[in-house]
Amino acid sequence: MKKRGLWFLVLVLTLALVTMGCGGGEKEKQAANQEPAKQTEKNTLDQIKEKGVIVAGLDDTFAPMGYRDESNKLVGFDIDMGEEMAKRLGVKIQWQPTQWDGIIMALDSKRFDIILSGMTVTEERKKSINFSVPYVGDGQIMVVKKGTTGFNTAADLKGKVVGTQAGSSGEEAVKKVEGIKEVKLYKTYPEAFTDLQIGRIPVVVCDRITASHYISKRADTYEIVGEKITDEPLAIGLRKSDPELKEAIDNVLNEMKKDGTLTKISMKWFNRDITVK
Repeated sequence: MKKRGLWFLVLVLTLALVTMGCGGGEKEKQAANQEPAKQTEKNTLDQIKEKGVIVAGLDDTFAPMGYRDESNKLVGFDIDMGEEMAKRLGVKIQWQPTQWDGIIMALDSKRFDIILSGMTVTEERKKSINFSVPYVGDGQIMVVKKGTTGFNTAADLKGKVVGTQAGSSGEEAVKKVEGIKEVKLYKTYPEAFTDLQIGRIPVVVCDRITASHYISKRADTYEIVGEKITDEPLAIGLRKSDPELKEAIDNVLNEMKKDGTLTKISMKWFNRDITVK
């Protein structure tokens, strides 16, 4: 009886151990099959700070905001402002020249982090992207070959061929004017001003900043005429999915307004303060 009892006890213990082992294996299998915990994805601002670089898309023919000088170096108001802004964010800035008529699409596809290129804030663009606080006040005007008459208001564009840059706020402005014979679109403003000079078009619609720059270079060739067609602020373009980056940039721009840095840059490039307070 004792032996039978002993063997019975051994059998019970063995079965218990096997059962426990099987149960443990199932738990291990279940744990192994569970998906690993997802890590929180870093936002664009965090990624920029981690890399130490913010990439800015621009039209590098847009004088005097951002363009190439005689030695092919990028210079301009936006270049100086962007360098200082990046410094205050604790990173460096990398410039990515891009065709203007595709610049919003390039921002959305993440070719760069921001658009920093004298971009006008418009209701149409607000549908696709966010904007920083405005930093410069501007507006669309009419530029003609010196001595040309008959352009006083936007209504005087009726029946005329009007030149402007494709994808610009100038294009948006002239599309709202009824009766224009043709809107001739150019990839860059220099091309439009060349056609104006040789008489292929009678008028160019562009922002006052751009017009002032070309007139300063060729005062004997071009002049601004008539009333301003629009009043427009300039700001930095951002993806709608990057609110943290927008907040950081807004804070830096407001600091630069407050301490006079933006005014100093404006005086350098325009000999007057055209910044938005």
